[in-house]
Amino acid sequence: MKFIRRKDFGRKGNQKTEDERIIVQDVVIEPKTWRAWKGSAELKFSNREFELLRFLAENPNIVFSKEDLFEKIWGYEYVSDAATVSVHINRLREKIEDDARNPKIIETVWGAGYRLNG
Repeated sequence: MKFIRRKDFGRKGNQKTEDERIIVQDVVIEPKTWRAWKGSAELKFSNREFELLRFLAENPNIVFSKEDLFEKIWGYEYVSDAATVSVHINRLREKIEDDARNPKIIETVWGAGYRLNG
């Protein structure tokens, strides 16, 4: 599994264009454009789904509890509970995993939380 943060800069004089991508297996995430692809197909996410995916992809191999993820993505002032995280993780898995029932990218660490394998 690959995790790549790549910055490509144009080579014409002093003109610089930055293209930052996070690549995890066959999923490409462009945090600045809020776009993502699996293979050649563009994926569609709700805002919270994309924020969750981006956060996990920017912090690979770190286990986050549901409570941690809820605080980071939804914030303290949001009225709901950490079960919301499970729903969004399942939606992400349906979109990015080859087999959502046997996830390889977003893994459940039983009793601890979730980790994006990078």
